[in-house]
Amino acid sequence: MASKRGGRPARLVALSFTAVIALGTFLLSLPFATNSGKATPFLDALLTATSATTVTGLSTLDVEAHWNLFGHIVIGALIEIGGFGIVGFATLIAILIEGRISLKTRMNTTAEVGGSSRDVRGLLFNVVKIMLFFQFALYVFLFFRFVNTYGYAPAKAVAHAAFHAVSAFNNAGFALYSDSMMRFAGDGWVLIPVMAAVFIASIGFPTITEIRDRLKLKIYAWRKLEAPFELPNQWSLNTRITLWGSLVLLILGVLLIGFLEWNNPKTLGHFSVLDKIINTFFAAVMPRTAGFNSVDVVGMLPSTWLVTDFLMFIGGASVSTSGGIKIGTAVVLFYVIYTEIRGEAAVNIGNRRLPRSMQRQAFTIVGITAAVLIAATMFLRLTTTFTLDQILLEVFSAVGTVGLTGGMTPLLPDHGKIVISLLMLFGRLGPIVVATSLALRATKRHFEYPRERPLIG
Repeated sequence: MASKRGGRPARLVALSFTAVIALGTFLLSLPFATNSGKATPFLDALLTATSATTVTGLSTLDVEAHWNLFGHIVIGALIEIGGFGIVGFATLIAILIEGRISLKTRMNTTAEVGGSSRDVRGLLFNVVKIMLFFQFALYVFLFFRFVNTYGYAPAKAVAHAAFHAVSAFNNAGFALYSDSMMRFAGDGWVLIPVMAAVFIASIGFPTITEIRDRLKLKIYAWRKLEAPFELPNQWSLNTRITLWGSLVLLILGVLLIGFLEWNNPKTLGHFSVLDKIINTFFAAVMPRTAGFNSVDVVGMLPSTWLVTDFLMFIGGASVSTSGGIKIGTAVVLFYVIYTEIRGEAAVNIGNRRLPRSMQRQAFTIVGITAAVLIAATMFLRLTTTFTLDQILLEVFSAVGTVGLTGGMTPLLPDHGKIVISLLMLFGRLGPIVVATSLALRATKRHFEYPRERPLIG
C-alpha cells in the first residue's frame, strides 16, 4: 500500500509558494507600487510575482521604469522569501527522506551538512547564515563600486547594491536596469563578483557547508589546534558530483559560447580580449540559473541560444536556489548510460554504488520535465507568432527558472503570460514535488508478475 507521507510535504510546498505568489500579486497590483500611480494589470503583476518568488527573472514590464521603491522592495522580498523557501523546503524534505534510511547513512549525512540530522532549526539557521554572509559580501563590494566609480548617491547605492546582492545570490536575475547588466559589460569589478555569487549559490548549500567545514579543519590543523568536529577523509559523493559537474558545464559553456560569439559584432565582437573573456564566462554562468545578461541576448546566434537552452535545462545543484533538472540528476543519467554501454550491472560513481530507486527517480524527473517543455513549446508555437528559437529560449528559461529572454516576454499575449507563469511555478516546484513524492512513497507488493523481455532499440 502506498504511503501518504509522499503527498503531504509536496502539497505543503505547493500551497506555501502559491500563497506567497498570491500575496505578491496583490501588492504589486496596487497603484502605489508603480511610478505612474496606476494599478498594474493582474496578469502582469501575477507573472512578476511568480517570477520573483520562483527566483526566475522574467518580466513583461520594465522593472526599472514601471515599479517604484515600494514595488522594488516587494520584488526583493519575494526573491528572498522564495530563495530561502526553496532551500528550506528542500532541507526539510531531505530530513524526511533521511528518516527512512539507516543510522550509518544518517550519520554520514549529518557530517556532510554540518549539523544534527534532527536539529532542523540548526540546519535552517545554517542556511540563513550562509545566505546572509554571501549577500552581505556582494552588497559591500557593489556599494563601494557604485559610489566610487559611478557616482551614485549613498541612498541609491545602498538600494541598488542590496537589491542586486539578493537577486544574484538567489539566482533570480532581476535587475534594476532596463538593460540588465549590459551597462557593466566593460566593468569586470561588477561582473565578476556578481558572477561569483551566482556560481557559489548554484552549487548548493550542502556543498558550500562541506567546503566551509573542511577549510575550518585545515585551519585548525595549520594552527595545531584540536578541531571540535570530524569529517570523513573522502569528500561526500554529492559534493564531488556537484563540483565536477559544475566545472564541466562551466568549461563547456565558456568554450561553446566563446567560439560562437567571439566575433559577433552584436555581442562580444567589439570588446577587448579581456572583456570578451569576462563576458563569455558571465554568459556561461548565468544559465545556471540567474538570468542576468551583460551582452544583448537578442543579438546572439541561434546556435548560442541552443547552448544556453542546454545549460538552462541542467541548471545547478540540488538544495540550491538554481532550477533545471539539477546537476546530480544529469550526472546520474550520464553514468546510467555509461554503465549500460559498458555492459555492467551496477551503476557506480567513484567508489559508490547508486541505488536503483535513484536511477528511476532521475529518469522520471527528466521525462516529466521534457514532456512539459515539449507541450508548452508546441502550444505557444501554435497560438503565437514567435519563432521556434524564441519560444524554446523562453520556455527553457521559465522551466529552468533562469530569466533570460530573446525579447519575447514583454510581447506575450494574455494566455502566454499564464503559460509562462505556470512554467515558472512548475520549474521551481516540479522537481521538488516529484522527487519528494517518489522518495517518500513506499509501495509494497506481495506478489510479482512473470518476467519477460520485449524488444527495444
